[in-house]
Amino acid sequence: MYAAMHNVDNLISTVDRNGQQIDGTTESVMKLSSLKEKFLAFNWEVLEMDGNILEEVIDTLEKAKTLTGNKKPVVIIMRTVMGKGVDFMENNHEWHGTAPNADQYKKAMDQLPETLGDY
Repeated sequence: MYAAMHNVDNLISTVDRNGQQIDGTTESVMKLSSLKEKFLAFNWEVLEMDGNILEEVIDTLEKAKTLTGNKKPVVIIMRTVMGKGVDFMENNHEWHGTAPNADQYKKAMDQLPETLGDY
């Protein structure tokens, strides 16, 4: 609220919208409704993107830079899949704030190169 009220226009914020929180899905614990509508109501410039696609992340960050200087802060809502690419972590809120043990870490790292492609 402060940023938009004071025309802070050199601010780009990102929100990871993965639908998970520590006790379960956001829909089952505390519905967030439309974050886009909430930010628009507070006079932010809003961009949305798939945060699991690196090219889209880069393109959206570049677009966000072009929107600065217009007397509005910019927010990017990144729709992501928590634990993307790791079969036992993907969309599992139990991994929100939990570190894997050594065996789980190895299994996760073995799965990631395939999902990361050239990155």
